[in-house]
Amino acid sequence: MPSHHSLFNNPFEVKDQDVRWVDGLPHSFAYDDRFFQADAVKEIRNVFIEPNDLEKRFSTSSRLTIGELGFGFGLNFFVTAMIWGDMKDASNIDTLDYISIDEALPTKAEILMVIQQFPELQEVGEYFLSQYLPMHNDMHRIHLPKLNIRLTLIQNDAELALKNLLGFSNNLVDAWYLDGFDPSKNQAMWSSVLIQYIGMLSANEATFGTFTSAGFVKRNLQKFGFQVSKMQGFGNKRHKLIGKKRRDHSLFNSIDSVKPSIAIIGSGIAGSSCAFSAANHGMSVDVFEYGSEVACGTSSNPVAAMYPRFSANNSPYAHLIAQSYFYADKLYANFPAQYKRSGLLFSHFNQYQTEWLESMLALKRNDIFQFIDETTMQQKFGLSSRGLKVLQGGYLFPQTLCQSLLDHPSVNVFTDHCFGEVTGKGSNLKLSFSNQPGNLKTYDAVIIASGAGLLPFIPTLKISKGQLAGLTRPQVIAPNLPVNSEGYILPAINGVMWIGSTHDKDFLNLEASKESAQELISRTERNFNLSFGTQDSIMSEARLRVGSKDRLPIAGKLSTSQNIYGLGALGSRGFSLAPLLSEYIVSQISHAPNPISTALALSVNPQRFIS
Repeated sequence: MPSHHSLFNNPFEVKDQDVRWVDGLPHSFAYDDRFFQADAVKEIRNVFIEPNDLEKRFSTSSRLTIGELGFGFGLNFFVTAMIWGDMKDASNIDTLDYISIDEALPTKAEILMVIQQFPELQEVGEYFLSQYLPMHNDMHRIHLPKLNIRLTLIQNDAELALKNLLGFSNNLVDAWYLDGFDPSKNQAMWSSVLIQYIGMLSANEATFGTFTSAGFVKRNLQKFGFQVSKMQGFGNKRHKLIGKKRRDHSLFNSIDSVKPSIAIIGSGIAGSSCAFSAANHGMSVDVFEYGSEVACGTSSNPVAAMYPRFSANNSPYAHLIAQSYFYADKLYANFPAQYKRSGLLFSHFNQYQTEWLESMLALKRNDIFQFIDETTMQQKFGLSSRGLKVLQGGYLFPQTLCQSLLDHPSVNVFTDHCFGEVTGKGSNLKLSFSNQPGNLKTYDAVIIASGAGLLPFIPTLKISKGQLAGLTRPQVIAPNLPVNSEGYILPAINGVMWIGSTHDKDFLNLEASKESAQELISRTERNFNLSFGTQDSIMSEARLRVGSKDRLPIAGKLSTSQNIYGLGALGSRGFSLAPLLSEYIVSQISHAPNPISTALALSVNPQRFIS
């Protein structure tokens, strides 16, 4: 598995800004220096906005990515957002991309203290705070649609964070803010390796601005491809450096269309998440569904739940599970009728699960995990077990959630279309369907997101049958949130309490089996130490489940000669994984920065199974 480079031991380790406050402004203990001065807005314009010629580029560019080293308390970002906000309606740029890196992140209260010192930034700052809730470290994709800004905020050591962006042309930066404390006090921030990564991650003729004029910084920038000029500094600072990356003719964009047209095969949670993300990247989207209604396959269960089985290590898998879970939770919260943020409960732990429980509690993240003793579990939930409540997440109604994700003016849905094949090369692709006349429309890219529809591309995928059982009689427990052990119990919907699920590798058809349903009920009674009593009638639902040999999902390009992408093999975590991996695939197509690291991207790359 590729190495994910991180300052932290696990995705949930916390590092706050270590500061003291003087006259309402933050000073760093570690670097014995102030973050900014009272006239910071003017300084930011002088040191970053003007050297990067941003006001002109906001007017003339069609795409722009700003990269910042040193998020601090967000002041550079807020000033940029304020200026961009005044110009965005007349700009050719649909969405401004902004990548910012810092090893420590501020709290909401700290940011509020800062913006109170700068009234002109209050509107932008308060809107940012409404979307800012970092539950994990490393990469966060924060959408700010009112400002037309897509922020990729990375909590990591600067050198490691840049290293995690290497290898993808869509991560290249057009304008750099090289901020940070004085090089004499923060040498790691200005190392030769770090500046080499900046050079490698710079687009053609990328510009930069920085407050420092240190000789070794200037020499390193020149060494790694920048033309550098020493200019008069701001205020009492004698000099600053500005410059531009020398042109590299090997750099180019894979898709030239500013607003690509894409086709998506499948309208379940994978397909609908891709459509939602693509529409919000400004794309024209056609979704093709084989059935007569949206999400009529695996995503048509009556109810489903998020699955927060996190890992307390530094593997790509651990970061993917954490990042995707909280990204999905935040997205689904926009659809309160389809997603109930109830939290989730774990109970009845076996030896392996007990070790997992202890590892989660050892993280000391009381804002995520709540331990519940046996007495409280019995009183509140009727369960004879210790419990762990995950405060974020909940349960959802799959089909209506998918319909909501597809409800966008730029998304067209075509049902009763049985996908045949993709023809054409590069970004001039056509689709054929076995039950429909030929489609003359061409697409810049195609995403296969139809579960088993990935089998022609990756024959080694694992297919299994999962079955739920619905209990129609009133039960001894009536949980208002999903309960997990070896299996799960979901809140009752329309008088039916659903439990799950089977995992049948050998099956002849997708018909629900009465015997399997009864076996599932018996197993759930044993696992949860319950008795459901005699069931007069049992409802059953059976669906396909698709996974991979290494149990990691599939997300990325399926073909080296065509812009065909795949999203699938999501296993039992589809509703947690699909939104972030959709955003990753769409970012590849739209040439926006990735929301996941290169190691995570390589871990889910379909090419690992395609010879």
